Amino acid sequence: MQHDQNGSCRRPPVQRISRYVSIVVISIAIAACDDDATTDAGMAVQCDTPAAQRYLPLAIGTSWTYDTSDTGAPNVVKTQTVEALEDVGDRKVGTTAYRLRTTKAGAGDVVSWHEDRCTSVLRHREQTFDANGVLLSDQFYVPSKLRLDETASNLVVGATFSTEFTEVEVDPVDGTHTVSKMEDWTVEAIDETIAVPAGTFTCLRVRKVTSGGADKTFWFALGIGKIKEQGEQLESLTSYVPGATP
Repeated sequence: MQHDQNGSCRRPPVQRISRYVSIVVISIAIAACDDDATTDAGMAVQCDTPAAQRYLPLAIGTSWTYDTSDTGAPNVVKTQTVEALEDVGDRKVGTTAYRLRTTKAGAGDVVSWHEDRCTSVLRHREQTFDANGVLLSDQFYVPSKLRLDETASNLVVGATFSTEFTEVEVDPVDGTHTVSKMEDWTVEAIDETIAVPAGTFTCLRVRKVTSGGADKTFWFALGIGKIKEQGEQLESLTSYVPGATP
């Protein structure tokens, strides 16, 4: 399927919903917010926005392949594929989300569940496996971890917002550990041209700084998804395969 690699990143106005800050209690998540992405958590959202107007379109069968590199280390191929739309299960039972599988050459898989709220994508759970398929950790994000905010007010240069969540890690050996985190987001550009092995794209650029020191910058293109990531490592899109249209 062909796609417009030089299309505008601007999109028609969408209904404005307020920014949210989630207040977390470890065992029971109580979200005191006015964003339907959290108040209606678990209820599937009917989204009529076309995939071509989404910065992170999710559909079963979609896959992105990246060339990844760490300083001083050889490049590694990373592929992320949308496998299913299903109940997240366990501590997140009742929440419907897309299951994504991330594979890296020479390493185990990471399986994560992302809920599409139409104006945002939220991560609820992430499992890490070793190269032999043995579960190393099972992480839950309470109430959720923001992957990308696409509300109209947060798609303008200079927009800033913060989110909070609790990361609950269930380790098969060491037991359960919890840590509260805050992430500060900044929209740095909405029409930046980026060249990667997959082509040249006009992108939204957002920066995310997580409590504890992680500092990452992401580039997203309409109708495609993440084009580039820079922070702990560099990721550049090498190929993209769209999934089935809902």
